[in-house]
Amino acid sequence: MITGRLAAAATSACRTCHDDVAAARCRACGNAGMSSVVCLGPVALANEFVPIEAAPSPRFPLHVMHCSHCCLAQLARGVPPERLFRQYAYFSSASAPVIRHGQELADFVQRRLAPARDGLIVDVGANDGHLLKVYAARGHRVLGIEPARNVAAQARAGGVPVLEEFLSTAVAELVRSQHGPSAVVHASNVLAHMPDIRDVMSAFRVLLDGGDGVLVVEVPYLLDLLRRGLFDTIYHEHVFYYTVTALHRLFTTAGLSIEHVEPTDAQGGSLRLLVRAGNRPPGSSVARYLGAEQRAGVNEPGFYTAFADLTTRFLAEIRERLAATAAAGLRLAGFSAPAKASVMISATDAPLQYICDTTPYKVGRALPGTTIPIVPPAHLLTDQPDQCVILAWNYADVIVARNEDYLRRGGTFLKIVDFAVQPVTWRGRVPNGRVAFSAHEGA
Repeated sequence: MITGRLAAAATSACRTCHDDVAAARCRACGNAGMSSVVCLGPVALANEFVPIEAAPSPRFPLHVMHCSHCCLAQLARGVPPERLFRQYAYFSSASAPVIRHGQELADFVQRRLAPARDGLIVDVGANDGHLLKVYAARGHRVLGIEPARNVAAQARAGGVPVLEEFLSTAVAELVRSQHGPSAVVHASNVLAHMPDIRDVMSAFRVLLDGGDGVLVVEVPYLLDLLRRGLFDTIYHEHVFYYTVTALHRLFTTAGLSIEHVEPTDAQGGSLRLLVRAGNRPPGSSVARYLGAEQRAGVNEPGFYTAFADLTTRFLAEIRERLAATAAAGLRLAGFSAPAKASVMISATDAPLQYICDTTPYKVGRALPGTTIPIVPPAHLLTDQPDQCVILAWNYADVIVARNEDYLRRGGTFLKIVDFAVQPVTWRGRVPNGRVAFSAHEGA
């Protein structure tokens, strides 16, 4: 049972976005009959890091809906992309795991597709160019499409040519006219960010049409989000939450076909898809996913009910546990300030004194929606907290390994693990549980 401040907040949050929910229409098919998946209430924009003196940044309703007509899950109300992405706080090259993933992705493409050496490799949402640098080093022609001005400038400084635009049909036609059809188009963790999804599908078709090019998509998988309780990967940048069923319908409508789909571990559970121009029968891997999703009932509103319940229960638990820890006189901090951290802290009001992060752009600013300062990792030793919550849970093992001095000096990392229904415990992993905390203690 949910009691106290969180219950009141949840009721209030749904009232604040009632009009948005009532007016919501599916961005892909125009259907007006969408159902609620989960409401997280007013949440800050996950990458809006403002100077401490300007904190806290504003919050906006965050409510996920589901379209029963085309099976696409999406936000009831979005925020203009110009506000979200023209200045961006995320730099791919600041993360060693992301760089390794880019190398692995390029190797996968080489093994599976063997693009011609003179073929054009386009990366949509190229960020600071970490992936295209791999291709350029192998002799390929490369082009990034990246709307964030500060990030695009860093890519160009690293020798990667970048078109500083949001992907659209018009931008795709410009690229096509100047460079011809693309051998490979990458779209890694960007398909969820593009509200005008029908125009984006048309743009992909323009980039690929007339050649034998392949679109390589990586996107977080909605079923992994639901199964693992990854509510903190829901934020305003992520307008869409995809199943293979929804993607198959989107691509087919645009004259594109999914040739292959496979799972990856990225972002807590993602899909990697290979897509070609033209209407073709789905590959065997695609058919397996479509059948499994149909049997699971992904197009039924009731499929999503348990997720909302579990999310609300966890938020109540973590709010109470961290508040009790602080009330007992223990100092709490956080480690890493990815987008998911903003959602977690907005939803729980966790009493953290500071958050360590390695990204220079974030240091000296406040975590979005709060007045919690972002500081360098060295702060963990110079102003050592009793406990430190790892907010980038997908990189938890890396963070623990790199901060053994904190552990040796008696600090405790609180590591987010798998989805939890049981009460949160501070020692050991709760069976079958995400969002339990597993303490890594120093000697």
